[in-house]
Parts: sequence; structure tokens; C-alpha cells
Amino acid sequence: MATPEDITGHYIDVNGTRTFYDECGSSGHPLVCIHTAGASSLEYRYILPIYAAHGFHAYALDLPGHARSYPVAWQQHRSIHEHAEFVHAFVETLGLENPVITGCSIGGDITLDYAAHHWQEMAAGIAMEGLGRSPTFPCPTHLEHPAWAPGWQDMMERAALESLGRNTAPALVEELRWQHRNAQRAAVGDLEGWSQHDVLDKLGAVQRPVLVIRGEDDFWVPRELVEETVAALPHGEALHLDDIGHYPMFEAPQQIADITDEFCRRHGVL
Repeated sequence: MATPEDITGHYIDVNGTRTFYDECGSSGHPLVCIHTAGASSLEYRYILPIYAAHGFHAYALDLPGHARSYPVAWQQHRSIHEHAEFVHAFVETLGLENPVITGCSIGGDITLDYAAHHWQEMAAGIAMEGLGRSPTFPCPTHLEHPAWAPGWQDMMERAALESLGRNTAPALVEELRWQHRNAQRAAVGDLEGWSQHDVLDKLGAVQRPVLVIRGEDDFWVPRELVEETVAALPHGEALHLDDIGHYPMFEAPQQIADITDEFCRRHGVL
């Protein structure tokens, strides 16, 4: 089986923006992975090889303004829809046909926004810790200026670490802490998008299977909002996982890859 050392990194121009992505697997059905607020494709480094072993050709991009990807026109995105349209442009630039779209947190919201607007061009969606509408974090724009909130970086780290599953290994806790360092500017735009995201009225048109995964230890994503999201999807399913927090693919990569594989095979994607 492939290992994280088999992941290859690439740069590509997406609509004039220098964009980085990781890739694993030389063949198989395309699977596009989207990270959480203020983070990067590093969140998928453990799961990408497992996805490849399941028969996916997996891609994980850094969203604009995150890690190794430049922001579009030097301005961070401030809406989930902007991110989703960029992911769609990424898919088109690479020439991926009917990919499975998956993401976590804002990436889960992006997955649902992508489905709402481009479901005809995708095979399935796996939204982890994502919602059709996500009013669970206050709009953080006022925190953007360092003179107003010099501890914003620490706040972002705490928000990430405290929403991990309660049994997460200490080494993974420290790794996630570093993945969120120096991400405060991008995270403000991401969380502004999260706080204002709402595509519930568009999900009824989605004629593709969509699985919404939620960790029971994640206080950012209430069960009732997941059920609301799934009820709006004609082919939606919900899965609530014990002992998992806000980062399922990072906390339990084998379990999430197996769930993704089973869901996609059951719906004829693989």
C-alpha cells in the first residue's frame, strides 16, 4: 500500500492563481479533498494513500491564500461559494471527470455548495463536519486586525484542538496545532464564509448521493443541523461517529477511507 511518502506535490495555474495540490494514486476515480478553515492539504496526508489503495486517484488542494497557494488577486475569499467555485475551476483545469468531492468543516460546506451548483459534474459528495447552513460560529471579521485581537492565532489553535475527538493521540494534537499556525488571515475569511453559509434551498435539486459525516465529539456541528441538511438532499445520508471530533479524516483516516469506499461502491461510483 502507498504511504505518505508516495504523495507528490504539484503547482498549477487556476484562473491565474498559483495553486498547490497533493496527489496520490496514478489511476482510479478522481477524489478531490478540501481542508478546514485556515489549514491546508496536510490534513489529508495520512488518508490520501488509503484512498489510493481503495482505488481512488486522490487530490488535496490548498485553497487560495492557504499554505502554498496564493490568494486570488491578493485578497482572501470571504464566502463558501467563492471557495467552491475555485474548487470547480481546479477540477476543470485538471480535466477531472465526475469526481467525488469531499471536504471537512468549511471543506464540508464547500462540498455541499459545489453539489448545489455543479452536481451534474460530480459523482458523489462526502461532507465531513459540513452543513447546508452553518450559523455556529460568529462572523470574525472584527478579529482580523492584529491590534484588535493579537491573540487570534492562539484562539484559532484552541478552536481547532478543543474540537478534536477526546481520545486523539497527543502526537496528532501537536501536529494539528502546527497545521493551524500562521493561518489567521485566511481563517478570518473562511470563518466569515462559514458563519454566512446557507445553500439549504438549493440542495433539493442535487441528484447525486451525498453523505454527511459528523463526529459526536464535535461541538461546532450540531446533530440537528446535520439532519436538517440531509433532509434537504434527495439522496442524502447522515453518519454520526462515536469518539470522533471535528477532523475525521485526520483523526481516523482508515475508518473514513473505508466509509468513503463503501458509500461510493454502494452508489456505483467505483
